[in-house]
Amino acid sequence: MEELLEGTDVQNDLSRVVDALPGLVWTALPDGDIDFLNQRWCEYTGLSAEEAQGRGWQAAVHPDDLHLLLERWPSEMAGGARGEMEARLRRFDGGYRWFLFRTFPLVDASGQIEKWCGMNTDIDDRRRREKNLRAIETNYSEFVESFPGLMVTMTLTGQVELFSADILQYFGKTPDELRNWQMSDAVHPDDLPRVITAFTEAVTTGKPYCIEHRCRRADGVYRWFQVRALAVRDKDGQITGWYVVMSDIDDLKHAETELRRAYDSFADAQRLSHTGSFITDLVGDDHNWSVEAYRIFEFEPGSKISVQRIQEIIHPDDLPGFQAMIARGMSGVDVNFAFRIVTFGGAVKHVRGIAHVVETVDGRPMFVGALQDVTETMVAEEALNLARSELAHVARAATLSTFTASMAHEVNQPLSGIITNASTCLRMLDADPPNVDGARETARRTIRDGNRASDVIARLRTLFSSKEFTLEPLDLNDATREVIALSLSELQRDRVIIQSELADDLPPALGDRVQLQLVIRNLLRNASDAMADVDDRPRQLTVRTELDEGDRVRLSVQDVGAGFEPQNADKLFAPFFTTKVGGMGIGLSVSRSIIESHHGRLSAASNEGRGATFSFSIPRSLEAVETT
Repeated sequence: MEELLEGTDVQNDLSRVVDALPGLVWTALPDGDIDFLNQRWCEYTGLSAEEAQGRGWQAAVHPDDLHLLLERWPSEMAGGARGEMEARLRRFDGGYRWFLFRTFPLVDASGQIEKWCGMNTDIDDRRRREKNLRAIETNYSEFVESFPGLMVTMTLTGQVELFSADILQYFGKTPDELRNWQMSDAVHPDDLPRVITAFTEAVTTGKPYCIEHRCRRADGVYRWFQVRALAVRDKDGQITGWYVVMSDIDDLKHAETELRRAYDSFADAQRLSHTGSFITDLVGDDHNWSVEAYRIFEFEPGSKISVQRIQEIIHPDDLPGFQAMIARGMSGVDVNFAFRIVTFGGAVKHVRGIAHVVETVDGRPMFVGALQDVTETMVAEEALNLARSELAHVARAATLSTFTASMAHEVNQPLSGIITNASTCLRMLDADPPNVDGARETARRTIRDGNRASDVIARLRTLFSSKEFTLEPLDLNDATREVIALSLSELQRDRVIIQSELADDLPPALGDRVQLQLVIRNLLRNASDAMADVDDRPRQLTVRTELDEGDRVRLSVQDVGAGFEPQNADKLFAPFFTTKVGGMGIGLSVSRSIIESHHGRLSAASNEGRGATFSFSIPRSLEAVETT
């Protein structure tokens, strides 16, 4: 009894040990029938020990795996050796997982098999990882082979493992040739030293490799490539190989060369013409300048540009005009500009330019423009203008001298006769008795000489107003633009900002182009002179054209000068009346005569604010002339 109890205790202890093992443990008789299953086996499959006894365990094996298991199990038993096989076991909830079946024979002293011991180990996660890894390897291999470009994977020794189809085509190699090929013999000889140095450093340090060099194609032609290599590392961080991608940049290289050549030519042209270019976001105060623009302003190339920085070197007299131009630009309209700058070296430069709105980004106008250093031109123009002014002064003096001599000669004789006759008449009347008849005759001669003097004045007036001209259709806008262009340098010299508001739909007018341009130039000159003493505001001059009533067109010139006194309004167009120091008082009188000869009207009016507006209106057609 004690021996039986002791055997029972040992068996219970062994059962507890077997149940505690991390696996599904079982034993079978020599003929293969199961006679024991541990608790873990029963818990996993959901079968009781009684249900699984004998051949009942087969109900837990996946149907697709059972026939293979049953085929191999008899041969394992017949061989009497250890065995391994894999199959899926159904879990208690109906799901299947992969298990590794290991079998061990238990033999007695005579070598006969007493039992078979087995353990089923869950390998489902490992199987999934292996499957995923095989899929990744397959997909990666397919990815490399189908890569749309030149790509290879290499071992640490530089042997090619995987490669894209384009590699074979470009280098003209078979797969076997490529796997045993050292790619260095395809590198251009001039580039090979750089390539060896860069690749050696990458292999030594493990850093990514990137270099541009030429590779020989199968037909012997070299093309530029950008070659990038990235180290492949294992989980411990050790390099196991390299990914290499080759990007054909030959066309890009040629394009860069052409672009560089074009840029150099453009830069040379800007340098020779003293012209810089820029792209500007005024609202965001973001500016992109060319090298020549930096040179003109004598700023450090590449340094930050801002409106404030530019303002700091604008000539004080030109600052109001510059600020007005910036304000117009921020409103989103095209601008042109002309101002002087005083560089940090003390040099005064004249800058002229234009900027156009090319697009609007988030409500901000983006400008592209050009500016030019016109200092040499302005200096030459100023010298030329001075010479012209002196020549005009001499010409005016000579003309006035001739005019005065002629007028004196013509008028002198009748005036002398008048004086003589008046003296004679006076003596006759003072005689005692008075010679009334003689005095009467002398008075008649005085009247005659007075009429002669009047005739002289009339002839002189006719002489100066008898220039013939032809009325013909003309574009008043074009005529005005020409005058503005001719007057621009003179106006800029006087710091006048001119703004044109020429009507787009203005029809042709009837007139003499030269004489009307003379009037327009005179009005511009007068407006500029009227603002000569203005220093507290921009010297703004506005030229405007528009349709006028009665089938006419109108041109107006508006300034912000001192204006004129109301009591002088009727005198402005009178000959020899002037409000300017040193003025002759002829310009407006001549201008009115010209406009009236065009059947038009010239008038002046004070502005609501500051300054005055002079305007003329002329007919558009002969019909309008006839109804005037």
